[in-house]
Amino acid sequence: MAVKNLLPNCGLYRTTKALPEHEADFPVGSVVYFHNHSDSGLPVVIAPDHNIMNEWHFHGAGTPFRGLSWADSLVKMPDQGVYSLRKQLDFEGGSWPKGALVQLGYNRQGDAILFIAQKRAQRSENSLWFSDRGVPLSRDRLALLEPLSVFTEPLAEGGHATGTH
Repeated sequence: MAVKNLLPNCGLYRTTKALPEHEADFPVGSVVYFHNHSDSGLPVVIAPDHNIMNEWHFHGAGTPFRGLSWADSLVKMPDQGVYSLRKQLDFEGGSWPKGALVQLGYNRQGDAILFIAQKRAQRSENSLWFSDRGVPLSRDRLALLEPLSVFTEPLAEGGHATGTH
């Protein structure tokens, strides 16, 4: 059986243990992108490089590791992106209605943050906008989110996409 079959799926995770020999780069409680494969045949983990429009971007080949038990300690997180609320979300200082369009992002510690879609005051733009300030969402409330698909126009040559590079 291939080692890849024993590992979690590729995706966004939160660490619950520091990566041995790389504790400073991958401490306990940090958001990472995990790949269960690489050119070397080993799994790799990538730290977030930067955040654009409330989404982390991950660059580079990643840090390979051999400890399968470390991979098992990772906690899968819902993908960054656009969702709707399955029911009203109440939080300190306000609430957002059921069905509201929200964006899910994370801080470097893997804590979920929601950003609500807003119409711009300049209505001639015909666009929605997400603030760079959001509302914390506890892990036990992530089930409030219903994933949505949103068309993303192709990048101009030399443009920058989200995700891993």
